[in-house]
Amino acid sequence: MLANIPNTTKGVLLALVSTALFVVVGMIVRMLSDTIDTFQILFFRQLIFIAVLMPAIARNLDILVKPKQIKLHTMRIIGAFTALYLGFVTVSQLPFADAQALGFLQVLFVALISRSFLAETVSPSRWFTIAVGFVGVILIVQPSFYAASFTYVITGVIAAIGAAVAVICVRKVAQTEPQITLLTYQAVFIGLIAFIPSLNHWHWPTWQELSLLILVGLLSSVGQWVGVTAYKYGQANIIANVQYVSIIYSLILGFLIFAETPNLIAITGTGVLILSAALPLLYQNWKTQYNESQSNEKSPSKVSE
Repeated sequence: MLANIPNTTKGVLLALVSTALFVVVGMIVRMLSDTIDTFQILFFRQLIFIAVLMPAIARNLDILVKPKQIKLHTMRIIGAFTALYLGFVTVSQLPFADAQALGFLQVLFVALISRSFLAETVSPSRWFTIAVGFVGVILIVQPSFYAASFTYVITGVIAAIGAAVAVICVRKVAQTEPQITLLTYQAVFIGLIAFIPSLNHWHWPTWQELSLLILVGLLSSVGQWVGVTAYKYGQANIIANVQYVSIIYSLILGFLIFAETPNLIAITGTGVLILSAALPLLYQNWKTQYNESQSNEKSPSKVSE
């Protein structure tokens, strides 16, 4: 069944799953940040990630010690750490709507970088899709940056740039390296980077906090694996555009958990956002049908010859 699905569609569907998992992770991190330092949350996240990967790490040691693209792995780790740490800081310090709006700048940065670094074609229609999605996000979150600290606005922008760099590196490395290499390197090295500063404000978690930390690690592990797989099937600028849908997940969870009811503007933005997420799939399906029809038209002429 999956074999009949176009690669781009596979990538988008996987990205939708990955995005949903990370939205849940973000909500849990926001809860934990009241009592636990950001570095410690990040360290526990990576520690659980490593524990989950241990069986696969043991089976693939010979592959892991022979990376093919060390520079790209290094860039990816730096970008991912920047995105994770500064993203956590931004979410914990700014109003949720403002932090969400800043996070979606990643989609724009991915489109800009992928054109030069990956030689991916970002067509006018793709730019239009990105712009429509961003408009939808602004309508939903309705940010009010006048009340925000300029410092944390900057951390949000830098986090988005770091995330874009990580995404581009994943897309590039995923073509030549196995998934276990991508996952293990990020888990181990980001964990090591976060460990030392986490000791400065270490807080021994309660059993409830520990269970939430473990949940963050487990959900992040699955989300990371699914997300890396998505970039093997689709272009980075297309898959990254799916991130816009996370705001819809946030609205649903906010309504179910916190009884937060979106206003009319937010509902309109949700419709715009769904449209922007559906456009790549609709275009891909149309392109596939068009190519098939062209092939069918050519086939009779070849027979007649």
